Formats: sequence, structure tokens, C-alpha cells
Amino acid sequence: MKRLLIPGGLTLMLLLGGCGDDTPEGPEEPEVQLPPGSDTNVTDEDPEDVEEAEEPEEPAGKEPDSDEIDPLSFFMDDGTTAQFEGEGMEFATLTIRTDYLEEDYVALYEDNGGTTILKVYRLADDKVELVKEEPEFYDDYNPTSEELEELEAVSTYLEFPLEEGNTFDDRTVVETGATVETPYETFKDAIVLESEESENATNRWYFVEGYGEVKREFITQEEGEEEFTVTSSLESIE
Repeated sequence: MKRLLIPGGLTLMLLLGGCGDDTPEGPEEPEVQLPPGSDTNVTDEDPEDVEEAEEPEEPAGKEPDSDEIDPLSFFMDDGTTAQFEGEGMEFATLTIRTDYLEEDYVALYEDNGGTTILKVYRLADDKVELVKEEPEFYDDYNPTSEELEELEAVSTYLEFPLEEGNTFDDRTVVETGATVETPYETFKDAIVLESEESENATNRWYFVEGYGEVKREFITQEEGEEEFTVTSSLESIE
């Protein structure tokens, strides 16, 4: 087959002639704006990336501490009355009424059959303080916010964390996760506190989160004598 050979110069002229087309272009067509949500609005973004971008960011702040303790959980519910069975002496039988006052204040009315003692506690994140203790109190205590704020600490009732070996005031945490028997229930996760009242006498308290104090003991033993114990144990809650 014969091939048609075109000189290189002629080829260049033909190409230049093609580039010199002066035909005027028509007016540009207006861009059509499609309504939001139209199926024709296609983007190159990955749908998963879009969803992730729309998720709100978590606010910056302190992460919750699963071990954090609510001091209020070491008191009975507001308005409840607890009966404690007594052994060892007449005044070991107790009736304790719980009354929530202003925020962070709890009052206990402790009736031992001989007198009623008012005890007021102030709650903080790291401790509970006894701020008022008054025997022979037979009325309801209705202080103002200002009166509560003016109360000064008498002693530290609890200090957190309640870990074995920790000491506050004259109290020491001697055991955690203890089993304690009461007429109301056998508790298996009690916290035991002790205080040496004298060389031969010890006070012991048993606390359970969600109930507060469920048992108390006064233990004494004179030299050459048997140990003597006075006990108040939770019997009922109304």
C-alpha cells in the first residue's frame, strides 16, 4: 500500500490554521442552584466523614471518678426513724431520727430513753464534721442558713477516703469490707472505725454506705476481769 507523505512544513501550517478559529463563543449559561437535600447534590466526601463532623464535641471538664463517695450516703434517708437494739446497759437502746436541713447539713435526733441529743453534721466532698451537739433537745431544730454557716466544727465524724489505716481526730479505720451482724440485716461491706477512750476502753463504729451507722460498741476490760461490751445494733427503719 502506498502511504501519502505530507511535508512537515505543511503539517505545521494546518495545525496553526486550526488554532486561529475566531468564531465568537455564545453567552455563558447561568448556574442552576439546586435546593438543599436534592439527590443531585453529590459531593466527593465520604458519608462517614460527614457524620463524624456533625457529632458534637464532648465538653472539656473533669472525668467522673467512679470511686468518688457521696457523703450523704452515710446517713439514713430524710425523715426516717431507725430503731437500735441495745445490749449491755439500759441506755444502749436507741431511736434515731434523720432530718435533712439546708444543703450539706443533716440533723440526727438520738433518743436513748433518758435524753434526746441533737447532732448536726456538715457535709463536704472530703469529710463530714459534727458542728453541733446538744443534749436535752426535745424540739425540732429549724436554723436559718446564716445560723448554719456560723456553726464551728466540734469534731470530724468521717474523712474520705475511708481506707484501712487512715486516721482523723481520734478515730482510725481499722477494717473495710467487714461482715457485721445486726437484727435488721447482716452487712458484708462494713467500714469499722475505732477510738481509744482510755487505756482499757475502746469505742467502735460500723458504717455501711447507703445506711450510715448500723452498729456501735463500747468495749472495756479491767485487769483481771472479763471483757464487757455495750452494743447498739440496727433493728428496724421506718
